[in-house]
Amino acid sequence: MTKVYLLGAGKHAAELSEYFNGNNEYQLNGYVINLDSSVNHPNLTRPVISIQEFLKNHPVAPNIALIGAIGNYERKSIIELLENKGYQFINIIHHHNYISPSIKIGKGNCLAPGCVINANVHIGNHCIVNSNCNISHDCTLENYVTISPGVTIAGNVSINEGVFIGAGATIIPGITIGKGAYIAAGACVTKDVPPNVMVAGVPARVKKIID
Repeated sequence: MTKVYLLGAGKHAAELSEYFNGNNEYQLNGYVINLDSSVNHPNLTRPVISIQEFLKNHPVAPNIALIGAIGNYERKSIIELLENKGYQFINIIHHHNYISPSIKIGKGNCLAPGCVINANVHIGNHCIVNSNCNISHDCTLENYVTISPGVTIAGNVSINEGVFIGAGATIIPGITIGKGAYIAAGACVTKDVPPNVMVAGVPARVKKIID
């Protein structure tokens, strides 16, 4: 059985931990953080260790894997560090989903329960799709996309790297969302979104530039 470590030890990690219940392929072994591992994490049932401890005591091996449990783009730096050292990343897909057999999916992704992901969707690496999301046909999610609960993404939508989509947002068909953009909760996106901006409202409009 593969021993899995989650990157992060916050609320998202606690939620993701439950997806391992009854899983006969993966065993949750602990949490890796980029901070002092002596911090108390009362919601977690496995050891919390620093990345320095992990690298020292858990060398690269076929039976060790990781998955990001940090719900923002900051997870990229720690994931790239570990990938460059040769560690493998797995997908965790909750069994209470409808996933089309035609989708293409990379590695390190987390798909929460209650999602519908339809035909010909392409999901890159290290994405988070939270509960009760609907992603329609022929959409593309590049690496490190984070989708909050209750989001609806219509067909032929392209979402570039590092995009964050807030809870309950709606994206109409054929839209492109630029790298690093932030879609506010409840927004209705009716036209293309440039890179590195925050949009909000119905219809969504640019509210500020993101550094």
